[in-house]
Amino acid sequence: MPPSLPSDAARATRSYLRAADRLLPGSVVACAVGGSLALRCYRPGRSDIDLVAVVADEWATRADLIRRLRLLHLSQMPHLALRAVRGKGISACCNTVFIRQSDISRPVSAISPIASHVGEIFEPGAGFDVNPVVWKELVDGGITIRGRSVDRWGLDPEPDSLRPWIRSNLRKYWAPLAAQLRTRPRTTARALPARQGLSAGSVEWCVLGPARMHHTLMTGKIIGKERAGIHMLEAFPQHAPITEVALAKIRGERIPSPSSRQERRALTASAMGDVLAATVGYRGSHSDDPED
Repeated sequence: MPPSLPSDAARATRSYLRAADRLLPGSVVACAVGGSLALRCYRPGRSDIDLVAVVADEWATRADLIRRLRLLHLSQMPHLALRAVRGKGISACCNTVFIRQSDISRPVSAISPIASHVGEIFEPGAGFDVNPVVWKELVDGGITIRGRSVDRWGLDPEPDSLRPWIRSNLRKYWAPLAAQLRTRPRTTARALPARQGLSAGSVEWCVLGPARMHHTLMTGKIIGKERAGIHMLEAFPQHAPITEVALAKIRGERIPSPSSRQERRALTASAMGDVLAATVGYRGSHSDDPED
């Protein structure tokens, strides 16, 4: 019997699918949950809810599809705004990537997403979550919330592409972000304030993201952020102080002191540098690129 969703996630996904049915009637023929829920590390009220929605082929060619998907995304804005006002950030919302029904069993690298939305960002024709890591999450532990069971979707996560994809992501995303922390800012998918200290949330992102990928490269297994923090303590114990900041943020605990935000920036850059050096040969300066 497939696992059930926690009550808050079940309410959020039901509300989301009701909005989809109202704005795009008959379009979403299947939907499954990945991310922290698939990994069994979901934290109510804090974790995002990551969805893969399958759109009927007859809808995929409609001229008004993208406009309606934008409206679906906008339907979440009141929830996001309320969380922001309460100082809870933009987590605990449905982040969705949409794919065509006829693409569902194609190799993941051959699928062109219809659109996606994450937090306040909507992207037509793009969807980062269509990748070997997320597809493996779905195959291993995805939870179906509409349509046939996800284990009958015929997903092809291209297992041989998992490690090459991770190394590419480390080089193209995480290494420039580490360089930005060390020296002058670069334009990245998640820009950080130039020459300023880091919040605990940014520490969490920058330390635990590469740690998760390091673990997968070593073991072939996908893990959540808290487990990545534990792995970081085991594999890179010299970076325990900044890892404890990331873990406290994940767990909703008091952030360890006395490190200042400026100290966090330096410690985070150092931790990222060592993880990247161990995975893609990163040499730790703005002018040095990681080895291919």
